[in-house]
Amino acid sequence: MRLLTLLFGLASIAWGVAVLPTLWRQSSLEQLALSIVDRSAYRPGAVASMTPDVEAAEQDPYCRPEALRGAAVVRLRLVEDAMGAGERQAIDADLSALQTTIRSSLSCSPADPFLWMTLSWLEGARQGFNEDQLRYLRLSYSLGPNEGWVAARRNRLALSMFERLPPDLAEAALSEFARMLDSGFYEDPIAIFTGPGWRLRDQLLPRLKDVAERYRDAFYKALYQRGYDIEVPGIARRDPRPWY
Repeated sequence: MRLLTLLFGLASIAWGVAVLPTLWRQSSLEQLALSIVDRSAYRPGAVASMTPDVEAAEQDPYCRPEALRGAAVVRLRLVEDAMGAGERQAIDADLSALQTTIRSSLSCSPADPFLWMTLSWLEGARQGFNEDQLRYLRLSYSLGPNEGWVAARRNRLALSMFERLPPDLAEAALSEFARMLDSGFYEDPIAIFTGPGWRLRDQLLPRLKDVAERYRDAFYKALYQRGYDIEVPGIARRDPRPWY
């Protein structure tokens, strides 16, 4: 019995030595991914410095969905940073790495709406508009219709190619915009409305009629302060400004 206890103790120590460093790295990776999703500020180079941890998560023989999602979030951020800096070589390399990570992550967690949404965006970025892009977007809506942090990115993507969407996806995108606002989110709907949604305002605004009045009012006031004089259902318009 003492021998068995000793052997069990040694095995536990060996397991800890082998596994704990990996879990520690993955925890740091997941924390960085959460901060990226929350749009927290981070020092220059902080994301790129996590590349070894990203690669370790990708090469882990065990299926760890949270770690792989974290790796995908970081890879996506690296792509966005490269695009923002106009670094063509880095963009191509980062897009390729992101595609590998996304497909690996989906093999581990095939019901993740963020991963399918990202794959839809990636397919368009690399191949241009195609049917696979629509198929991946539809899967994202089907698997996670109400996840706020996914919706903000997904709605921007869907509205950017709205004219090419089939009726079911067009309806999903318009409804999603209204749901985001009805959840009390302001910044994302405002940024989307004044960005890819501006040309679709005549279709988006009527969808707001069932949004809580306090949110419609806040939406209208925020846009008015930014110089947009629009008509939000059920909200009295202010007198037009003479300089607009």
